[in-house]
Amino acid sequence: MRSITAAVAAGLLVLSFTSCSETPSEPQAQPESQPESAVVVIESVPVSSEADSHEHSGDGHAAWGHGKRGHGQGQGQGQGPGGRGHGHGGHGHSEQGGDTSGSIAVGDKVPEFEVTINGKTMKLSELRKNTKLTSDGTLVLTFWCSFCHSCRHIEHSLDKLAKQYRGQVGVIALDASDGETAEVVAEFARENDLSVPIALNPKGTAVDIFGVHATTTTIVIDSKGVLRYCGQFSDREHSYAADALKAVLAGEEVRVKKTRHKG
Repeated sequence: MRSITAAVAAGLLVLSFTSCSETPSEPQAQPESQPESAVVVIESVPVSSEADSHEHSGDGHAAWGHGKRGHGQGQGQGQGPGGRGHGHGGHGHSEQGGDTSGSIAVGDKVPEFEVTINGKTMKLSELRKNTKLTSDGTLVLTFWCSFCHSCRHIEHSLDKLAKQYRGQVGVIALDASDGETAEVVAEFARENDLSVPIALNPKGTAVDIFGVHATTTTIVIDSKGVLRYCGQFSDREHSYAADALKAVLAGEEVRVKKTRHKG
């Protein structure tokens, strides 16, 4: 009997020792299954390069976006017929650009718009009747501004064309950039030895009429008020505006009627 009692006591002692010295291990949490990683797709947004800043974006007009107007220009800092700031959109250049949805085409009659020359505001029809400027109403209008670098490349050729046809054809630098003033452009012309007449069209109506995307875009209007050429003033190999004007004055068909607007 004593041996049984002793054995039971020993067993209880071992059980008591074990329950105090070993802490039961916490059950291991099962790792949660990881969800498949989500794939985020970011749609790329095209950004106009500075090379096209006058086309489009610019200053407002050119970017006639060409900026203040947004040669088109809100559009970064691209000076163009659209305002000041690269990006007519800015002439960018501002690849200025204008709203082409309502623009006219070569062969269309050019509608009225107003310009200011030497402080005097006049309609296109009045400009074409100004015999001191043009003998038969033929005009050459080159979109230009004082702060566009592409205009620096052609303005002296434009000035030369104006001198060549003075009194016969109204060759005019047309500044449709918001913010330009008669005083600013007059001072610029003096400093850069330019005698070409400069007309201001600050509301940019001409930009929209011709669907201009960039400064240096040139318009040739014949004696009947019809648009005969719209595009680049020139490039390294072609004198587009001068050639179109020669054809118009000779009563011939203009061979190249339209070129890409490129400031």
